[in-house]
Amino acid sequence: MKKILKKFQKLVAKNFFMSPQAVDFSKSFHEDLRLSETEFIAMIAYTENAFHIQIADNEVAKMRRVRDVVKYINFNS
Repeated sequence: MKKILKKFQKLVAKNFFMSPQAVDFSKSFHEDLRLSETEFIAMIAYTENAFHIQIADNEVAKMRRVRDVVKYINFNS
């Protein structure tokens, strides 16, 4: 799971102009990382492309923190 986290941190950092360290496992996308709803949806699309997965809409609605996405990728890739 550590490898997935590192890759995800780089992906978010590159696309949203922040340091990979800012994308900590416990951070929330909206409150801590300050992603807008549009940016969040873009982040989901980048994640699907980078990890070659499809995230169902009902699962996206549950993803509030970095750990939620990393755990989903870990179990579905």
